[in-house]
Amino acid sequence: MTVPLTVAVCSNRPDLLLAALDRLPGVLGTDDHLVVVVDTAADAATQRRLTVPADRRTVLFNGATIGLSYSRNLALKEAPTRHVVFVDDDIVPTTDAVEDLRAALADGAHVAGTRITADLQGRRTPWWLTTGQLHYLGSHHPDLPASIWGGCFALDRDHARLLGLDFDSRLGRVGTNLASAEDTTLVRELTALGATTAVLHDTQVRHLIPAHRLRPGYLLRRAYWQGRSEVRRGTARAGLHKEWRRNRSSGPGARPAVLAVLYTAAVLTGIGRELLDPARRRS
Repeated sequence: MTVPLTVAVCSNRPDLLLAALDRLPGVLGTDDHLVVVVDTAADAATQRRLTVPADRRTVLFNGATIGLSYSRNLALKEAPTRHVVFVDDDIVPTTDAVEDLRAALADGAHVAGTRITADLQGRRTPWWLTTGQLHYLGSHHPDLPASIWGGCFALDRDHARLLGLDFDSRLGRVGTNLASAEDTTLVRELTALGATTAVLHDTQVRHLIPAHRLRPGYLLRRAYWQGRSEVRRGTARAGLHKEWRRNRSSGPGARPAVLAVLYTAAVLTGIGRELLDPARRRS
């Protein structure tokens, strides 16, 4: 049985989105559809470029920056098929990846994800970045098992609806903040209610990493927001231990150890900031 898919791209970066839309038609099957959610106030010229007539493409404009979780939930609502594949605007999908996800869904998986590899686009890895911090770049550690992350994963929308689950609006990025975990939280909730998962460890897609994300300020800010996200989903203690293990996963030596302390301290700072947030105290 061939499973028709809706490939969904949610983005607040029109330039990256246009490049992503150039890549995607080549990986779609004959019965597949494309849903694009633009999470920014795009100007008229950008809207015209994004809405160039194309078969099986639906483009939705939020009209403002509302957030990734909202956009993903909108894509689920508007998808014309039961199964939805989410692809970030800086992911390079392949036909093999889409077909492997399709096969996993056809075999009964309710949620499935690929391995995501970091593509630094020819740049050298800076000394303040080890494999233990690749998750802050939305990429898997090359020597450890993959897990289902939002950059490239497939979801049985109808099963999620049956369980009353969608993406948590308290999580996920909104504008320039670096909140996260809307994807992994949904996967965790699905799994807790008996959903079948499939991690395609040997199926890879590339994540294009721009230069500014290799700067220490970005990486530390990303770690800080990881801490805030852990509090929002009620996993502060477990999340802190998880982040320490991840940051120490690059092996022995003084440099990895010092970096692990530095990044985990940023996570802890984010946890503290979120716990002390006046808005949280009033709620």
